[in-house]
Amino acid sequence: MIKFFVFSITLLLALGQFGQAQSTLPELKDEYLSKRNKFIDASTKKFSDTEQTELNSILEQIKTKDENSFEYHLIHYINGNYNTSLKESLFKAYQLNSGDENVLREMLAYYVITDNSVKQIEFVKKLQKFYTSTELAYYQDAMPKSANSVLLTSSQEDLFGFLFVQLVYEVGTGVQLLNLDLLKNDDYRANQTGAVGISNINFLGVETGFVKTLITKSKKKVYVSSTVPQNYLSEVAENIFVAGLCYQYGAIDQRQILDEFWTSLKSKDVSKFVLSQSVEKKLYSNYLPPLLTLYRMKKVNDFEDVTLKNTIQLIADKTGKKDAVNQILADYSKNE
Repeated sequence: MIKFFVFSITLLLALGQFGQAQSTLPELKDEYLSKRNKFIDASTKKFSDTEQTELNSILEQIKTKDENSFEYHLIHYINGNYNTSLKESLFKAYQLNSGDENVLREMLAYYVITDNSVKQIEFVKKLQKFYTSTELAYYQDAMPKSANSVLLTSSQEDLFGFLFVQLVYEVGTGVQLLNLDLLKNDDYRANQTGAVGISNINFLGVETGFVKTLITKSKKKVYVSSTVPQNYLSEVAENIFVAGLCYQYGAIDQRQILDEFWTSLKSKDVSKFVLSQSVEKKLYSNYLPPLLTLYRMKKVNDFEDVTLKNTIQLIADKTGKKDAVNQILADYSKNE
C-alpha cells in the first residue's frame, strides 16, 4: 500500500502540480493579452506596479518555455509599452508568424510611431481583414471633415480604423490622428505635440492634464473621438460638446453641427445596419448621444421630429440600448 502511494505521488508530480496541465505557449500569450486588457483603466494608460509585475511574470513563463518562439518575441515587445528599442523582438515575431493579428497590429503601431507612411499603408491593408465593412463605415462617418485639424483617438484598434479610411478611402486626409495608447512613446509624443504647437509635456499618470493642454492650447482645431472614455475629458467637461461622433471644445454652434450630422445620417437606410458583433454594437451606440441631444433641442422648441425619434429607437434596438433610450425619451416628455 505504501509503495503504491509513493508511486501515485511520483506520477502526479510528473504530470504537473497534482495533475494540473502546464499552460502552452499560445495559452500563456492569450493569458498575457487578456490580463493586459483587463488592467486597462478608463482614465489612465499607466499600469500599477502590481499589474506590471504580474505581466512580467507571464512573460518570464513564456521565455522559460521557448525564448525563440514568436509568442515570446511578441509579448517581449508588447511588455515594453511601445519601447521601440525592442524592435528586433517585434521584427522577429513578424518573421516567425507574419499572419498573426497581434503581430500585425504592433508592426503598424511601430510604423505610426516612427512616421513611416509607406509601411503604414502596407500594414493597414494587411489588417483590413480584421475589420468588418460595418466597422469601417463607422470610422468613415466619424472622421472629421475639417482640414488642418487633430483627432484624438482612444485605443490602438480605434486608431487603425481611422487610419484605414484615411489612407485607403482618402477620407479626412487633412486630419492629424493622435492616439492615447501610442502617447506612451516619448518620440511619438514629442513629434505629435510639436505638430500641434504645444510643448512636450508629461502624459503617463497625468493624462487628463495632457488632454486639457492639447484641447485648449493646440493651434489646430481638436476633435475627440466618441470612443475616448469620458474620464479623460474631466478637466474640460464644462466646455466640451458632443458634435456628431466626436466631441468639440469651446463655443461652437452645436445645433448646426448636429443638424448636419442628422442630415447626413438620413441619407442612409439605418434599418439595413447589420450589427452582428459586440464591437459593432458598441461603436454604433455612439450615434445615440448626438441624436438624442438634437431631438431634445428640437423638442424644447416645440417641434418633435418623429423621423429622428424613430431612427433613435431603431439604433437603440440594434445596439441593445432600447430600455435605456426609451427611459431617456420618456424623461424628455416629462420635463416639457
